[in-house]
Amino acid sequence: MRTLMYHDIAPSASRDEVGFPGPLAARYKLEPEAFEAHLDALAQTRLRVGTLATGSGPPPQLSLSFDDGGSSALLAAQALERRGWRGQFFITTGCLGTPGFLAAEDLHDLARRGHAIGAHSHTHPTYMGRLTREGLDREWRLSRDVLEDILGAPPRSASVPGGHLSHAVIVAAAAAGYELLFTSEPTARVGRLGEMAIRGRYTIWSTTPARVAVAYSRGRRIACARLWLEWNAKKLAKNVSPSAYQALRRVRAGSVRAGRS
Repeated sequence: MRTLMYHDIAPSASRDEVGFPGPLAARYKLEPEAFEAHLDALAQTRLRVGTLATGSGPPPQLSLSFDDGGSSALLAAQALERRGWRGQFFITTGCLGTPGFLAAEDLHDLARRGHAIGAHSHTHPTYMGRLTREGLDREWRLSRDVLEDILGAPPRSASVPGGHLSHAVIVAAAAAGYELLFTSEPTARVGRLGEMAIRGRYTIWSTTPARVAVAYSRGRRIACARLWLEWNAKKLAKNVSPSAYQALRRVRAGSVRAGRS
């Protein structure tokens, strides 16, 4: 099974009104028409699309996840439902109820409609892997407690914000009680730490064509290898010099925005 990692769905003119603002976050936000094209192309694969949250029934061949908890999750959920699918929505709980993000009642609605709700930390730290163990415990446990208070049951799953993974991040997530942790590593391999499963995801950018999303979903070697190499290059840059990596991201984000204007 493979998982595609989406974020918000928003027109370019109003991207700062949905989810996290700014050019760095905008790199992950798909135009609504592009998102529909992705879903149409994925439907053509005839892969079984679903979630792993329930722990019952036949496992899906493909799952679609949405990070951050931006308000466009409601539109994304509707688009999935029109095709008979359900998605996995990972929530930055410290942003709940703030402008551009989902509210508690939205989570109730999504869960009632069969979508999976998971944690995406409480404050969405840029470099979660550099937090102390105390900080990691706070991020994972507080986000889990907030979702349990809202939904009446603790979430089974979580996803790592910022893509900055470390062994300590995984250990803290397992200690917090999660059964399933999603990372940003583009792999279909499943790791384990005790009772917790660890799954990678394939990042979808604002510029990712539908055909590339299909290639990821089918495990096409060239597309998957290219993303894997990119991910590992970023991982190295983050570990060597986070400040330099952030500066490079800002330059690239500005270049993308200038090319569209």
